[in-house]
Amino acid sequence: MLASSSRISLKRAHTVLSASQRALQPSANRWQRRHASSLQEEFTPSPHLIASRDRIAGFSGDIDAQQALTRTTKARFNLQLTEEAELGHYSNVLEIAAKMKALKIQPDVTTYVALINAAAHHRMWLDAWAILDDMIAVGIQPNTAVFNLLIKACINKQMMFTHLTHIQSQAQNSCTSDYVWQVLRKMDELKVTPDSTTFQQIIVRFTSVDNMELAIQFYHAMKTYQVVPDILTMKALILNVAQAGYPRLALDLIADFEACSLRRLDHTFFMPCLIASAEALYLDGVITCWKQIVHVFNLHPGEGVCLGVLNTAARHGHPDLATDALRVLRSLNIDWEEHHFSPLIEAFCHQKQFMEAIRVLDIMRAEGIEPIPETASALLEALVSTEAIDTVWDIVDEITKEGGKIDVIVLQVLIDASIKLGDLQRAIGTYKSLAEYGATADVIIFNSLLRGCVAASHRDLGNLLLDDMKAAQVKPDDKTYETFIVLCLTQDDYEDAFFYLEEMKTAGFHPGYDVYAKIIRKCLSTDDFRYKIALKEMEEMGHVPRSDLKRLVRRKEEGTKPDDKSQQPVSGTSSQKESTSIDGAALRFIETGGTDGAAHLPREHV
Repeated sequence: MLASSSRISLKRAHTVLSASQRALQPSANRWQRRHASSLQEEFTPSPHLIASRDRIAGFSGDIDAQQALTRTTKARFNLQLTEEAELGHYSNVLEIAAKMKALKIQPDVTTYVALINAAAHHRMWLDAWAILDDMIAVGIQPNTAVFNLLIKACINKQMMFTHLTHIQSQAQNSCTSDYVWQVLRKMDELKVTPDSTTFQQIIVRFTSVDNMELAIQFYHAMKTYQVVPDILTMKALILNVAQAGYPRLALDLIADFEACSLRRLDHTFFMPCLIASAEALYLDGVITCWKQIVHVFNLHPGEGVCLGVLNTAARHGHPDLATDALRVLRSLNIDWEEHHFSPLIEAFCHQKQFMEAIRVLDIMRAEGIEPIPETASALLEALVSTEAIDTVWDIVDEITKEGGKIDVIVLQVLIDASIKLGDLQRAIGTYKSLAEYGATADVIIFNSLLRGCVAASHRDLGNLLLDDMKAAQVKPDDKTYETFIVLCLTQDDYEDAFFYLEEMKTAGFHPGYDVYAKIIRKCLSTDDFRYKIALKEMEEMGHVPRSDLKRLVRRKEEGTKPDDKSQQPVSGTSSQKESTSIDGAALRFIETGGTDGAAHLPREHV
């Protein structure tokens, strides 16, 4: 405004001055030239012209004053300092400051803020602190912005070095947390109140060095100053806490922030918490974050996150959550695979919903997915008693009466569960009834039955099973040979073990370490010198004898009775957790063949 009025006044003054000069100037004719001197002597200016001339002289002084107020040298230098500091041109800032000193221009707060900002851009925290000392020495009181820049000098990682200042800059960049405490003590000494930017710089500093405890401490200190944290502060803190493996604490921080702020956090805060909760198998955290991301923000996590959610649902027995994850995978145009359904079966088994777990196998085959024995391993782990096996048999009979077909994987599980309980007779009965359910025994079933024969040392039954394999034209695999060799070793006459060992090699299979180890142990226990042959052949096959086997051989050669403690009892099964309620989404998923099953998550978990 001052500059515009000055220009208008100056223009008006020039107009009046030109008019007066034209009025004073005589006519350029011969008479006027001849009598110019006499006219000038006789001419007397009018009062109006005299007043105009006085006003013109007054305006020239006002213009100088206004220019001095609007375009001072200090303001121009401060403007240049601020621009260069924002660009990170530290050397240019120092040159401008040197010019100001040469011209004896006194600096102000703006000057020092620009200098510290330029130093902070390059993490020159020692220079920044020296500038603060000079600021205090000249009697200028630092404000909160100055201390914010001092803390920024300790955390800013945009380093731009030249070959001349590289070594010095590296020395200055080795800043520790003690510097932050020094800045805070100086703030307290000068009674400068921190603001949200101050806490943001401090929390970002501590989270960058994974000092989660101090970051949380300063977060709670903000409440003392009645300062509400900003989004950047919360993102740095929550991300650090979640990545450290504390999803519950991260969710508590989200809830605390939303309780004291009108703003609601978006999916970028909940996604790290969802990943951390899935990695920690934290069910409540997974359900809370899943509900926010999928059902509130209408976003779909990637396949990796969905797999983590499926694993959590399987561990805690939450089939509704598992079916919702499968729905999201389908919406992402990701083809269902075997490892997607295995957690769902485990979740059903945790809830003792064996009917639904069996129907999942039918859905898999309808989708063109071939189940493997490990797919129903959770069902095998759930059958820990004869009553549980009887329950599954009732379900099998019910499905058969309804005209359904029983998957062979289920019959394999029933055989394995019977063998695990030591009920070989029940396992053989299941094997004999396979034809009733439209199934045939494969090599996996025969291997399971042979393992039962090993546990019972029933060589004759093993021979019958081997004959059935040949009759059914089921080709044995390496597990078949190894199991039958071990079965031969359970007898007093174990000559057939060497025969089947050679037959195994003839069939193109590579005997494993355990086969040779058990043959050597059997020979050592019966004083059979062929342990040396087996030991040599083991080494030729590329197996290195372990320390316990070497110890037995050494004792044998020294004449000491071998102390074979290799036989260990079968470990017991883990206890089952109590069932939790579901809303039926998983049941709809099974009944509709996988086409429906959107979960309505229980509110008590959110």
